[in-house]
Amino acid sequence: MKIRDRVVLGITAGVLAGIPARLVNNTVYKIGLTDRKYGQMAASLFLPTKKQRTHRMKTRLVGSLTDRINCSMMGIAITYLLSATGRDNAVLKGVTTSSVAWMTLYGITSKLGLVPPSRKPWSSVFSFADHAIFGGLCALLVANLGHPSLFPDGRRYVPLAQPTTAPVYHTSTPEFTP
Repeated sequence: MKIRDRVVLGITAGVLAGIPARLVNNTVYKIGLTDRKYGQMAASLFLPTKKQRTHRMKTRLVGSLTDRINCSMMGIAITYLLSATGRDNAVLKGVTTSSVAWMTLYGITSKLGLVPPSRKPWSSVFSFADHAIFGGLCALLVANLGHPSLFPDGRRYVPLAQPTTAPVYHTSTPEFTP
């Protein structure tokens, strides 16, 4: 069954694609190669630093919710992009879209002082990799979970699995003339 609604498709693909990207981010954070988790960054947009330290559970909830909403919004953007341009080169289109989001969310917010800049030199590289994984996977999910009517005709895409052909059954009996 394919998803026919662009918004539902974008939310579904965004949330699903966010899972491995966030696992990579959490792993890199635990190893100590970065000092930023996306949930923490998202929470810092809404909660002052003092409240983040004293209300850790609320901070995690706000950060997680904000991060999922961000993934959903990116999924919707990628869905509309593929709906307008087709499913060909979907992964490249997804990586490009998520790269623009990375520059905006990671770069501009820290330059404006909304989020403190990272103190680890590899943090930006790993963050870009997380976003590239997210964008490519999200676009692949959109291309494969979306109904063909959402995309322009004649566009190629990479299927997750080979389509199965359904057997053709004749519904009427042939007429015989004597």
